[in-house]
Amino acid sequence: MSTSFQFGDVDTMAVPILVVDDEQNFLELLIRILGKRGFEVKTALSGTEALRLLEQDSFDLALLDIRMGPINGIQLLEEIKGRKPRIKAIMMTAYPTIETRMQAFEKGASAYLTKPVDLKELVDTMNSLVTH
Repeated sequence: MSTSFQFGDVDTMAVPILVVDDEQNFLELLIRILGKRGFEVKTALSGTEALRLLEQDSFDLALLDIRMGPINGIQLLEEIKGRKPRIKAIMMTAYPTIETRMQAFEKGASAYLTKPVDLKELVDTMNSLVTH
């Protein structure tokens, strides 16, 4: 039996998402906030850990921090799109540049958000991506 959640203006099933960021506190915040809004959240502290999760589970959406090591978010996006091209990706960074924005969209990102992330904007963006 699946669970249905009211999510903004959209009635949606629990949407599986992967959140990758090297900041544990940020991951914990997103687990709480997004979990309450009908998302099934899995997290990874690194690109390497994210790739392992990608092999084990199915995701509709990925939220990726750009500045991480040893695999940065742009490299991770490229790996994800190569393995699972249907996954939509939202890139997040505290250090936005035109170069990383262009790279993100060239590699297949659906959105690019600046940290600190406005949580309403994030949820609205996610809502838009999972309903289209």
